Amino acid sequence: MSQPGTVALTVPHDGSVQAVAFSPDSARFASGGTDSVLRVRAVGIGAPLDVPSQGFVSAIAFSPDGSAFAVADFEQVFLRNGSTGSAIWQGPLDPGNSVKTVRFCPDGRLVAATDTAVVVLDGATGKTVQRIPVDTPQIADLDLSRDGTRIALAIDQNHGGDHKAAGDARVVELATGAEVGRLTPDNAVLAVAFSPDASLVLCCSADDTTRMFQAGGGAQVWPAKDDVDDQVTAPSCLAFDPKGRWTVVGGADGFARVLEAESGVEMGRAPKLTPGGPNPELGAVTHVAFSPNGKVAASASIDNVVRVFGLDGNEHYTVATDEVLAMEFSPDGRWLGVGCFKRALVIDNGEPGLG
Repeated sequence: MSQPGTVALTVPHDGSVQAVAFSPDSARFASGGTDSVLRVRAVGIGAPLDVPSQGFVSAIAFSPDGSAFAVADFEQVFLRNGSTGSAIWQGPLDPGNSVKTVRFCPDGRLVAATDTAVVVLDGATGKTVQRIPVDTPQIADLDLSRDGTRIALAIDQNHGGDHKAAGDARVVELATGAEVGRLTPDNAVLAVAFSPDASLVLCCSADDTTRMFQAGGGAQVWPAKDDVDDQVTAPSCLAFDPKGRWTVVGGADGFARVLEAESGVEMGRAPKLTPGGPNPELGAVTHVAFSPNGKVAASASIDNVVRVFGLDGNEHYTVATDEVLAMEFSPDGRWLGVGCFKRALVIDNGEPGLG
C-alpha cells in the first residue's frame, strides 16, 4: 500500500490532456487530448491500449457495464470497444461544431453536447433519440442527473467576451426536451451541478455569485435576496457531494470552499492559511471534485497544486503538477486521475472506499 498522495501511474502524452475517465470497476484509466492517441491503461496489471484520435479529445466516458467507452473527438462521437478500442459506431452530432461532452445514462443511452445542442443517442446503435437545440447558446457546462432523466445547462451567451446579462442556468427533461426550471443571474453562468436526487441545482456565475435553486420551477434557495454572497471570489467550478449534504466551490482567489448544501454556509476551505505567518501565493482554482463517499474533496489550481482535503479544509495531501486540465475520482474512491500538459497522472488516495 503506497502513501496517499503517491503518483501510482504516469501516462505520457504528446500534447495537453483534456479528458480523463475511470472504468466502473476503477481498474482502467483513459486519457486523451490534443495529440493523436487516446490511451487506456490498467491501474495495476494489464495490457495497455492505444486508440487513434482525430487530435482533440474533449471528453471520455465508460459505459455503465465498462464494456465500451464513448469519446468526444472534434466533431464526432465514437463508441469504442473497451477491450480492443475498435469503433462500434461513430458520427458527427452537428457538422461544424465540436463535441464537448459525453455522458452515459444508467440505461446505456449517451448524452452528448456541442456549444449549441444536446443530443441523446442510442448506446447500441448511435442513432439519435432526442435532439435539444439551445437558444442563445453557448453551453458552458452540462450535468446529467443521476437517474438520467434531466440535464442542467450553464449558458454563457458571450463566451470569451462580455458576460453581463448574458446567460442562465436551465433544467431540461431529456425525454421531451421541455424546460422545467431556469435561474437567471445578472451575468453568464459558468458551471452547474445537480444534487443526487436532482431536486436542486448549484450554479456559479460571472457576476461573482454561487446560487442554489430548485430544479423544478427555478426558485432560488440560497442566498436570500437580501444576503450578500461574498463567500467565493469569482467562482468557476463546483461539485455536489454524492450524498447531497455538501458542495465544493472553487474561486479565483485560490480557495476551494466546502458549503453546506441546505444553507450555503461555509464549513471549511482549502488551503488553510497560517494567521500572521508566511503563506503561499495562491492561484485560481480551476477544478473541484468530491470523492464517492463524500468525506474528502479535491481541487486543482493554476499554482500547479492538487489538494485533497476534508470537509473542514484540512489537507490530506498535496501533489505538485503541471496545470491541471481535467480531474476525476475513480468510482471506488481509491484513485484521483488528472490530466496535464504532456501527461496524465493517477494519484493514490489510500484504501479503496476511503478516498
